[in-house]
Amino acid sequence: MSRVVVIGGGAAGMMAAVSAAECGNRVTLLEKNEKLGKKIYITGKGRCNFTNACDREEFFDKIVTNPRFLYSAFHTFSNEDAIAFFEDRGMPVKVERGNRAFPVSDHASDVTKVLSDEMKRLGVMVRLRCEVSGIETVPYRGTGKKDTWNAAVSGVRLSHGETVPADVIIVATGGLSYPSTGSTGDGYRFAEKAGHTVTKRSPSLVSLSAQEPFCSELAGLTLRNVGVRFVKQDETLYEDFGELLFTHKGVSGPVVLSATGKVSGRLTGSRLLINLKPALSEEQLDARLVREFTGGASKQLRTILGALVPSAMADFVLKQAGIEPTVRGAEVTRQMRASLSSALRNFTLTITGLGGYQEAVVTKGGVSVTEINPKTMESKLVRGLRFAGELLDVDGLTGGFNLQIAWSTGYLAGRIKEQEAKAMSINIAIDGPAGAGKSTIAKAVAKRLGYIYVDTGAMYRTIALYLLRKGIKADDTEAIGKAGREAEVSIDYVNGEQQVLLFGENVSGLIRTEEVGNMASASSVNKDIRDKMADLQRELARTKNVVMDGRDIGTNVLPNAQVKVYLTASVEVRAMRRVKEYEQKGIRADYEQVAKDIEERDYRDMHREHAPLCRAADAVLLDTSDMTIEEVEDAMIRIIEEKLSAKQ
Repeated sequence: MSRVVVIGGGAAGMMAAVSAAECGNRVTLLEKNEKLGKKIYITGKGRCNFTNACDREEFFDKIVTNPRFLYSAFHTFSNEDAIAFFEDRGMPVKVERGNRAFPVSDHASDVTKVLSDEMKRLGVMVRLRCEVSGIETVPYRGTGKKDTWNAAVSGVRLSHGETVPADVIIVATGGLSYPSTGSTGDGYRFAEKAGHTVTKRSPSLVSLSAQEPFCSELAGLTLRNVGVRFVKQDETLYEDFGELLFTHKGVSGPVVLSATGKVSGRLTGSRLLINLKPALSEEQLDARLVREFTGGASKQLRTILGALVPSAMADFVLKQAGIEPTVRGAEVTRQMRASLSSALRNFTLTITGLGGYQEAVVTKGGVSVTEINPKTMESKLVRGLRFAGELLDVDGLTGGFNLQIAWSTGYLAGRIKEQEAKAMSINIAIDGPAGAGKSTIAKAVAKRLGYIYVDTGAMYRTIALYLLRKGIKADDTEAIGKAGREAEVSIDYVNGEQQVLLFGENVSGLIRTEEVGNMASASSVNKDIRDKMADLQRELARTKNVVMDGRDIGTNVLPNAQVKVYLTASVEVRAMRRVKEYEQKGIRADYEQVAKDIEERDYRDMHREHAPLCRAADAVLLDTSDMTIEEVEDAMIRIIEEKLSAKQ
C-alpha cells in the first residue's frame, strides 16, 4: 500500500483518487476550494458534456496537441469506459448531436456526485480548503542506465506549514482557464520547481473579438450550419462548418472555439469569412437571388433578405455588399446581385484578439510531455511524481474531448498497483556483528541515495516499551511472546524521518532509554516477536526503496534484496570504536570489557535458534577494519551501483 496524495479536486484529480484507491492505496485528496469539481459545475452551460461518444479515430483527430502521448491513457480508460463508469454508478447518460455525452438530468452536479460518492466508498480522505504551497523531495541516485530520476517525492507542504507524507504525488491542479474556479497555475509552479519544462501557455477554446462595431448589435444571435474560413495574408488558417454565435465584442460558438483550439496564436489580425449559404453553389445562390428579387420586385432589399439570413443581419450584409437597404427588388442590377452574392458567401469580420483565461474552456500548453512517461503519467525526473489533466501540454477541441483527457490521464496516473510498486522498490540489506558500524553506514547511504533508512532496532525497542508498560519481566518468555503478538506497532515517515507508533501513539522519543534497550536485547530473541517485526519490515520494503540493517536482514527478513552486504571488522577495531562512542557521550569504558562483551554478543547472535547472524550466500563481504567512515560509504555506493546495474 502506497501513500498517494492527489493535489486538486477537479475532474482529473477526483478520477486519479478513485483509481489509486481502487488499487488498494491510501489516498488523500487536497483541494483548496470549499467544494469539489467547481469547474465541472460550469461546463456545458451547467449540463456537463463529460465525454464524446465518437470512435477512436475521430477522437484522436480532435486532439490538437500531442495526441500520440494519449494513446496509452485512452487505451487504459477510453470514452466508452467513461460512459460505463458513470452509468454503472447510477448516472444515466444521453448522447446528443455531435456524439456529445451528457447526464440525462442535464445537471453537471451529477458527475461530481458520482466521483465524490465513489471516493467516499473507497475510503479516500478528502481535505477541502487545503492549499498546497510546494512538493517535498529527497535526492535520488539512479539505479541503472535507463533511470532518469534525480529526486523522489517525500511529501506535500501545505500553506499553513503542515507536511503530508507521500510515496506518490499526483498533480491535477488544472490550467489557467476560469481562474475563479481555483485554476491559478499552481501546478505549473510545482512542476518547474521539480525541474520540469512548462511550454508557452495561452487561452484556448475561447471567443474572438472583432473590429466591426455591429457585433454588439447582433450579440446573442446564433448562426447554424454556416461555413467559416479564417484568412491571413491570402493564407487560409482554418476552415470549418457549424454553429457561430455573435457576442458584444465579436464571435464565439463551436466553430470559433475550434479555430482557437487549432490556430489560436495566428488568429489576431486575420479575417473571418462567414458563408451564410454554404449549401448553395455560386450559381445556385445567384438563381435563388433572382427568384427572390423577381417575387419581391416592390419590396426593399432589407425585407427580401430576411428570407435568406436573420433579419437582424440584413442591413449589415447589404452594407458589406455596398448596396442601400432601401433599394427595391426590381432595381437590383446584375453587378449588385454579384456583390450581394459575394457578401452572403464571405460575410467578413476582422479579428482583433482572443478572449482571456477568464472565459477560456482550456489552457493550451503546459507541462512538457517529453518529460513524462505516457504509460504511467509519472515524471521522468522525479520518482513518484505524476501529472494529470489540463496541466499537461495536451488539449483537444470542444465537444467533451478535454474532459475525456482528464478522465484518461487521471485514471492512468492513479494505477499505482502493488506489483508495480514491488517492481519499483529497491532493497539494500546490511548485516553484520555488533559494533561494525551498520547503522551509521546505513543512514549515510540512505541519505546519499534518497532512500528510506529503516531503523529495525527502534521497532524492537517499541515492543520493549510495551512490555515494560505491562510490567512483564525480561525472563518471562511466555508473557513476552503473548504481549508481542498483541502489540500494534506501525511505522510512518515525517520529513523522511522514521516514526514508530505503538497503538497509534508516536513513541519515537520514549524508546532510547537504557531500560528500554536492555528489555529490547532480552526480548528480541523471542521467535514470536522476531516474526512479527520481520513482517512489518518486509511490508515497508515492499513498496519503498529502503536501506535496512541488522543481523538477519539478508538471510531472513529480505532474502530477495537486490543488494546484500555483510559489514564486519575485527573484534579489536569494533571494541575501540565502541569505546570512542562511549567517551563522546561522556561515559568511561574499559576496552578489555567492551571487547569481551562484543565477543559474547557475537556468539549469542551466531548461535541463537531463530534467524542467527550469518553472511548470506550472495552478500558482498566488506571488512572495514582499516577504512574510514567516508571510505566505507564510498565502497558501499560502488557495490550498490554495480549490483543494480548488473540487474538491469
